[in-house]
Amino acid sequence: MKAKRKSNWYIYVITLIISFAVLGFFVTRIWDSLFPTEKDAENAYSVNNTDYRPSADIKLTALIMMSEMKAGTPDYYMIANYRPRDEAIIFVPLPENMKVSYNGNTGSLYEMYDNLGAEAVMGGIKELTGVECDFYVKFDRLSFIDFVDLTGEVYVNVPAEISETRTETFLETEIIEVDGEEQEVTKQIKKKVKDIIFPAGSQYFDGETLYNYINYPFGMGDDYELAIVGSAVMNMVNRNFRDLSSTELQGYTEKIISSTDTDFMFSDYVEYQPVLQYTTENSINPCEYYIPYGESDGGYFVLSPACSETIKERLKITVEEKEED
Repeated sequence: MKAKRKSNWYIYVITLIISFAVLGFFVTRIWDSLFPTEKDAENAYSVNNTDYRPSADIKLTALIMMSEMKAGTPDYYMIANYRPRDEAIIFVPLPENMKVSYNGNTGSLYEMYDNLGAEAVMGGIKELTGVECDFYVKFDRLSFIDFVDLTGEVYVNVPAEISETRTETFLETEIIEVDGEEQEVTKQIKKKVKDIIFPAGSQYFDGETLYNYINYPFGMGDDYELAIVGSAVMNMVNRNFRDLSSTELQGYTEKIISSTDTDFMFSDYVEYQPVLQYTTENSINPCEYYIPYGESDGGYFVLSPACSETIKERLKITVEEKEED
């Protein structure tokens, strides 16, 4: 009698399971390489060392400008000084009519840019204040609005209600008596109407509202308008540039590079990314602003020599004195 052959079904099952496991491993690896997750993308430029601290000699100074049109001459100029070791970002808004000199040319910041470009503006600022800008960024209306909306709304404290009064014509009907009979008469009357442009108090502005606020003709002097700009930019950075992932930080940088006129390149971002990441992860409200002072002379704003020294002190900039021959 023939003996029954034992079934080896379990061997086939085990082999099948191992085959699926190996196949799944390779499929997962291939999928991850083609479609990295957000966490994987963040690690591309992220700082992995929890003990990392930026070197004390690392600092970055930029010239920030803004114009209405992309090809227009800027109406706003601002120095932005970033010192990661001190966890400090200081904005110094400058009057567009501030008098500077560069390579034998003298004029306002507006005139320097209009005639010679951003390089002359940076050169004039350096010659006047000793502050050397590493690069420049010029926003226009659309790129500014897009950037603010990308990063998030800005918290603004409007010190007093901003309103405008206009005269408007209305039709008003009244009943009058003529020859003992009541008649309905329609007359035109003019009334003053108040439009509230910006209500007083704390509120959040989107990009377009913030742009309109910065550019509103307050008529309260240059210092007030410079403070409006400095305060708005300070609040935008303090509120929106904290706890950013490397993906978000890179996205903001790419937006600036692609939509503004700037000499800042992505290779510069890669170099500074660790210190930028350090600041967003460790700093709380690192920004402040400083309003320069001086006097008017022939339509120009002439910066006070004492203010020039104060700017260098606030930005912790030392200028090496040249040795006499």
